[in-house]
Amino acid sequence: MSKKQTKKFIFGNSILRNLLIIIVSSILLVLLSLLFLSIYTRHGQNVVVPALEGLQVREANTILNARGLHAEVVDSIYSSDAVPGAIFDQTPKGGNKVKEGRSIYITIYSKSPQQVAVPGLVDYSTRQATALLNSMGFTRMTIEEVPSEYTGLVIAVKYRGKTLSPDEKIPAGSPITLVVTSGALADSLRVDNEYIVPPGQVNNGNNTQPSEEGEIDNSFF
Repeated sequence: MSKKQTKKFIFGNSILRNLLIIIVSSILLVLLSLLFLSIYTRHGQNVVVPALEGLQVREANTILNARGLHAEVVDSIYSSDAVPGAIFDQTPKGGNKVKEGRSIYITIYSKSPQQVAVPGLVDYSTRQATALLNSMGFTRMTIEEVPSEYTGLVIAVKYRGKTLSPDEKIPAGSPITLVVTSGALADSLRVDNEYIVPPGQVNNGNNTQPSEEGEIDNSFF
């Protein structure tokens, strides 16, 4: 078979022609994919991440933008001893190498404490209420007792002298007051209704009469 006949056979056969097109298309697709990945990942173009702790977000972004990076605030915490708005933590850490255009995730100190909803604690025992509030970060608590028929039940939660409604929000870690029952009223109700006989008097039935000197009170026998 001559060379001309061979070409005519290959391109005249629809099956072989389609197979050849698929092979060529696959090779081109692989080459284009490799080229795209090389451009997208910027192979060999790494940037060193600067340390940002202690800087304000605006200052951090100025430094990052000069390196083709940018900051993204993902969280905040409150500390009374920290500078509000200062960067507390970053990911990735300073000194790591990343691709240009990468986001640097930062945590900053907030200007005010987080607001936390205090649940309704009326009729909780003092121990239960204290444990729940401690788990929510409220560790500064004052107990205010009021006389009641029962002992150790919470009847109110106060913040700065104001009684809180259920799920009302206050700053996390704030000092609060638990108003609890003391049971003093129940103790007063249990006092027996007795007569106290002064010296020199005897209790004769329903009448109290002075006793004569030297007289023996037969009620003791």
